[in-house]
Amino acid sequence: QRRNTTSRGSNGLLPFIELNGQQTADSEFIIKRLTEHFHLKNFPDDHTDGLGFAVERMIENHTMLLLRFDMGRTLDQLTREYLADNNVPSIFVPLAAPIGGWRLRRKLRRIGVAVIGRFSDAEYDEMLRQDLLQLQNVLGDKKFLLGDGPTRVKFFFSEIIYLGTLILNWRSRIHDLLDSPELLCLKEYLCRAVTRIFGDEFNDKK
Repeated sequence: QRRNTTSRGSNGLLPFIELNGQQTADSEFIIKRLTEHFHLKNFPDDHTDGLGFAVERMIENHTMLLLRFDMGRTLDQLTREYLADNNVPSIFVPLAAPIGGWRLRRKLRRIGVAVIGRFSDAEYDEMLRQDLLQLQNVLGDKKFLLGDGPTRVKFFFSEIIYLGTLILNWRSRIHDLLDSPELLCLKEYLCRAVTRIFGDEFNDKK
């Protein structure tokens, strides 16, 4: 679990998770820990395992950063809700929310630009679209990514996309992409993947 979004793990790294009192930091070790916790299957062979590793790295080092660029469009609303939920006097919320959103947006953009490069918002949007189309191509006619059941890449991707975007109250480019006919199969997969991992109870809490 994450009790907040600012504290760090025992080794000073972000991100980290805590399961049954045990902290795990660094995304690759987090994936391994969650794979074991949710009893996700290993890939059926070395070839598929190699493909899965490559897909995971693409998601983590490219798709995730593009999603952060997109999320930057909603940070003012996110900050506004966060302040209101933490008992900040209502008179200060309209003033503090844009400042907080700007600071978070600048931080996310700085990280993304350092890895991907500096492009226009339209170009970032097209990169995100291409990533999602390629992931849909990897999915093919199967129900799950690189397997017939839950795998670590399935968990990694569905958690990032679904928990990070679909349950938010504010629309951005990712919503338009996933609602488009060309990505219908990918959206159906995401809903199926989250239901398979977290159960219908999770969807009822959205």
